[in-house]
Amino acid sequence: MDAPEITAIVVAYRSAAHLGDGLRALEAGCRGQAWELIVVDNASGDGTPALVRSAAPMARVIVNETNVGFAAAVNQAARAAGGRYLLLLNPDARPQRGCIARLAGELDAHPDVALAGPQLVAPDGTPQPSAWPAPGLLTLAYDALLLHNVMPRSRLRMVGARSDMAIDVECLSGACLLVRRAAFEALGGLDERFFIYYEDTDLGLRARAAGHRVRLVPAARAVHLLGGSSFQDRREFRLRFHESRRRFLAKHHRGAKGAALRALHWAGFAVRTAVDRLRGQV
Repeated sequence: MDAPEITAIVVAYRSAAHLGDGLRALEAGCRGQAWELIVVDNASGDGTPALVRSAAPMARVIVNETNVGFAAAVNQAARAAGGRYLLLLNPDARPQRGCIARLAGELDAHPDVALAGPQLVAPDGTPQPSAWPAPGLLTLAYDALLLHNVMPRSRLRMVGARSDMAIDVECLSGACLLVRRAAFEALGGLDERFFIYYEDTDLGLRARAAGHRVRLVPAARAVHLLGGSSFQDRREFRLRFHESRRRFLAKHHRGAKGAALRALHWAGFAVRTAVDRLRGQV
């Protein structure tokens, strides 16, 4: 059997409601590609291994006894991968026709590109954040002031949503992301200190710092259902998200600027917590 060109990696955690359809969509999206599939079950306890074997018999399944986190699970699968490219895919992401081929074509055509991502869209076709600038003073202030409610398509939140051409960006969403395996390994994989969230932002920054390019490919599209992966509990989501952002800021920003960014981070955390309390979501 020839070596696969692409290894698709799906990390599942209590996502059985979406996983079967996701795997079938992935198989359709990879038709014509030389590919393999590795699914990591992060101790879901919802029958994920049996579901995977039914929906995608060709898949290899790694079953963890505990939830080791998204980054660690991806690294597990990457160590077992045979593909030249790694496709990181959330259970609730659905690559559309031609998506994966277009992402692979971008990496084929540009050896200095390490990461390529599609434009994520909601089921109704509305663009979702797919690429964004690295967190800084403006982006954290935008978040703390909840400006996404009045400026949802600001470049501080969504880069390239109006572009038809592939463009260089700083960071890409890990919901659907094609990664050059050689670059991934040279960078040491995902930073496992990020249990979940911000590992994709961190990878983009490290890739660029190492001289690689990071590309958004708007012609490639993937439907992202949102909420079909990770945490269903609002409070747990908020705590995990803000803990990962705190770790990210501590890793990448020191001194006076780092202190200012952390202050904005905590302000945003306080505002979002207060809003959730008012909405009865705590």
